[in-house]
Amino acid sequence: MRVAGSLSAPFLLVAYGALTACSPIGTAIGAAAFTADLATQERGLYQGLDDHRMWIAINGRFVAADLEMAQNVHLQVQEGRVLLSGVVPTQEQRLAAVKAAWEEPGVREVINHIEVEPARDMGQIAQDEFLARRVWLKLFVDRGIRANNYSVECIGNVVYLIGVGQDQAEIQRVIDHARDVAYVRDVRSYVRMKTDPLPPEPPPPARAPEILPAEQQPGLDGFAQASGP
Repeated sequence: MRVAGSLSAPFLLVAYGALTACSPIGTAIGAAAFTADLATQERGLYQGLDDHRMWIAINGRFVAADLEMAQNVHLQVQEGRVLLSGVVPTQEQRLAAVKAAWEEPGVREVINHIEVEPARDMGQIAQDEFLARRVWLKLFVDRGIRANNYSVECIGNVVYLIGVGQDQAEIQRVIDHARDVAYVRDVRSYVRMKTDPLPPEPPPPARAPEILPAEQQPGLDGFAQASGP
């Protein structure tokens, strides 16, 4: 089960929510825990709730446009910055996913890491989920990292990170933890340091710029860091 398209909430909250979600009291406790977690994140409660709204809305657009695309494209949203990853069989689906993300109000940036190639098999999907959880656990147990500020996804043994770091040292600790997990072959970091400005939200007529691979998109130099194993 994916939570908001990524691993971005402490394991204990997720596990407790899964155990109690079947009752009204459990639902209320789960909602309170989710809200409390957002409130402690660097992006703040209101931005966190808006990111969650965007995640739901964009996924809804994916489902309405193409169910296969919705199943294969993974979505992470942090501070209105949308990171797309996954594997789709056609270029048309890749472009449709980017277009759907840009159409959502509040989106400041779309980072496109969707690849056009044959679908992952169940073994690869299971391994990717396992690796993402291993990375998240390493962040969660490291007291030098505010782990709930980070979102982790893994596609094809490549780890994708987005969120807000306290400083460059913390961000590097996060990248190093991801690199140290066995079978991770690359790390793509789009973590913003909290002192760096956010990209402005573009006006509606300019929402969909020319669609390029992530490494060629303008405005990413301050955020993108790639590290091999």
